[in-house]
Amino acid sequence: MRSRIIRRFSASVCCTCACARRRIDWQPSWFKTMTMQEGDAVPLLIDGILIASRQPAARTVDGTAVDCIPAATEGRFRIDGPPDRLSITAPNGRSFHMRRGGWSGTVTSKLGGVILGSARDDTEPQRDQTVIAVAHDRVVAHAIARAAEDGRFVLVLPPEITGSRKKAGLTLGIAGSDHVLDGGRMTFSPADAFAGLAWPRDRALDLTIRIKISAPEFREAQQWGDYHYATSLAAAMERLGVHAIVDTADKWYSQPAQEDVVLVLRGRHAVRLDPGNINLMWMISHPERVRPDEYAGYDHIYVASEIFRGRLADEGVVNLSCLHQATDVTLFQCHTTQSSRLPRGVFVGNSRREYRTMVKWGLVSGLPFDLYGGGWEGIVPPQVFRGTYIHNADLPELYRSYALLFNDHWQTMRESGFLSNRLFDASAVATPILTDEVAGLTQVFGDSIAVAKDVTHFRAQVADCLAHQDRWQDNARRAQDIVRNAHTMDHRASEILQMVRCIMARRRL
Repeated sequence: MRSRIIRRFSASVCCTCACARRRIDWQPSWFKTMTMQEGDAVPLLIDGILIASRQPAARTVDGTAVDCIPAATEGRFRIDGPPDRLSITAPNGRSFHMRRGGWSGTVTSKLGGVILGSARDDTEPQRDQTVIAVAHDRVVAHAIARAAEDGRFVLVLPPEITGSRKKAGLTLGIAGSDHVLDGGRMTFSPADAFAGLAWPRDRALDLTIRIKISAPEFREAQQWGDYHYATSLAAAMERLGVHAIVDTADKWYSQPAQEDVVLVLRGRHAVRLDPGNINLMWMISHPERVRPDEYAGYDHIYVASEIFRGRLADEGVVNLSCLHQATDVTLFQCHTTQSSRLPRGVFVGNSRREYRTMVKWGLVSGLPFDLYGGGWEGIVPPQVFRGTYIHNADLPELYRSYALLFNDHWQTMRESGFLSNRLFDASAVATPILTDEVAGLTQVFGDSIAVAKDVTHFRAQVADCLAHQDRWQDNARRAQDIVRNAHTMDHRASEILQMVRCIMARRRL
């Protein structure tokens, strides 16, 4: 089994992925302002040329005007010579800063419509950077290059590029700089969208990844969040050219001959592993249920918490990295038009015959909210309860219908920094969120998601949201940008498959 997998990967092995992660710094201010607007300028000097719809204004840091000379091509303006630091004001009035020199970065691989690489500010290497993809006259995609991960980034091209029948010229560079990444000038053709992991698609389909989840069997799995999560991840892997199958617990060991890679979404139960396979764990919940001796059986362990990853590393566990949960943007889609939202909160989650934090606070506060989930009959007033089950396909529209989503975490997940998947899903559709305190939240979302510390704070936050919905919606759109550009299933599938390639390289040595 092992030699067969090694041969399959030998043509395209890449060892650029980091096998251990450290603390992730918060995104720079660039990340919060990257949505292109009418009359904007592209925040990248490409060979001394600035792209803008109309004449921009440029000044030095002390306010001295700098000439922006129209180039031969419409919408291009040359900024020659010094100074090294500039303030640019776009035609729509939005300003940004630019600096010449002191940058580095490269594209390491292109996996279909997903581009991997690294980028950094060599003068301030501790800062995260924003990598942008420019097509013709605008930014079409961007991603965060994490300083804590040696500047690594995963950039996902949008459907307007990958789904087009025309070729698109792309330039990748660091926002606010004059640096085009090495290998960052490329032409993306329609065939590239289906190129997979840089080997022929029919051979790539020989690679089978089986995703193991704790749901007992298929019929019951429909009501498990892990099942829908796994099927979305499998679909993202399929888009990259590999064959991915989701196994409920009753199918874990039924077809071992069809396993090349096993990915365990570690929940309630441990899985018996075959050392001849590539074995990966992604711990997304219930960290207290994993025995210390379980880790040694895995080639690599992903932990959906930087805090808990650090604890495991301190205990001597190796081959670790943080991989937060993510959302399926093919389901939780971004709508350009927003319908009116109900002026109330909504909570989606099961009871397990006990009060959840947000539900308890909502009832005590007497504020309007609706509740969906199992096990609440006889526990909450009937005027609050709206239904026992929401189909996964209906969740995006449900989230979009309310002014505010209430979210909380089980105690072990809250204390260990495991961020709820609902944070990523609701953010993907720009729904404002109020959550309980959870370790590590600001390292991923900054201040774009509101927190309630106790029932008094909860009451004040809900009242503020209902009174100032525009401001809360602005924060939700920032959270949406964060999720869609760093925390989608396409990002996660790309990172996992890159790790598989690194493991193959190690086994060949």
